Amino acid sequence: MISFFRYLKADMLKLRRQPMLLVHLFVPLLGISIFLAYYSFTPYLPTSKVEGYLQVLAVSLPTLIGIVCSMATDQEAAAGKFQQLLTSPVKLLPFLSKFSLLLILGLGSVLLASVGFGTGFIYLLDESPYSLGFYVLAACILFSASIFIYAFHFFMSVRFGKGASIGLGIAESLLSALLLTGLGDHPWIYIPCAWASRFVTIWVQYGAGSAAAPPNVMQLDWEIGYCALGTLAIMVLLGLWIWRWEGQNSLE
Repeated sequence: MISFFRYLKADMLKLRRQPMLLVHLFVPLLGISIFLAYYSFTPYLPTSKVEGYLQVLAVSLPTLIGIVCSMATDQEAAAGKFQQLLTSPVKLLPFLSKFSLLLILGLGSVLLASVGFGTGFIYLLDESPYSLGFYVLAACILFSASIFIYAFHFFMSVRFGKGASIGLGIAESLLSALLLTGLGDHPWIYIPCAWASRFVTIWVQYGAGSAAAPPNVMQLDWEIGYCALGTLAIMVLLGLWIWRWEGQNSLE
């Protein structure tokens, strides 16, 4: 455990030479500014505005995750094809440290995007039908449903390079938006890139402040179970793959 925190501290120090921290900070702030400015004069219902913002946030996550995962791994690839990580006495620890840092930054960024928007919607526009607690829970839903995407793109970035990770992230964002329509009513549960957008939509429509109950056809217990099981499975598979990977194929 001490070794893990040493690796994590070293990865945090590396952020000084990378734009990754700025990406996690300024992208949410830019999105908040654009949507609050747009919502200041649009006639839509407040609940529709909140739902639309959170859906756009969820749809954009795969692309942003693909970008930040590629940024995190590209430096190690350029520095010697991951040899500094592969020569560790416990090979899994430095990779786990880098992946954990991505999750920490991702959680902070999603919280900033959701709670920052909620704060502006409550105190600047005075339109929000929800309290700040709603936006905190929405951020937790978005992040939890995206851990699978983080693990998958971390693998893609290490194994195939940044081009594959970013390109696939863009495709996943487009697919996530498509599955928000009626086409995704049934298959979305089996497609990880749709989990965040679908779960947060359900939360807005049937969560806090709503008297309506989710219809039985949604089978939320099954959907949450698939998400949790899929996330656990890919984390285990990622760890096993890193344990056996020797770095010969870490080319873009």
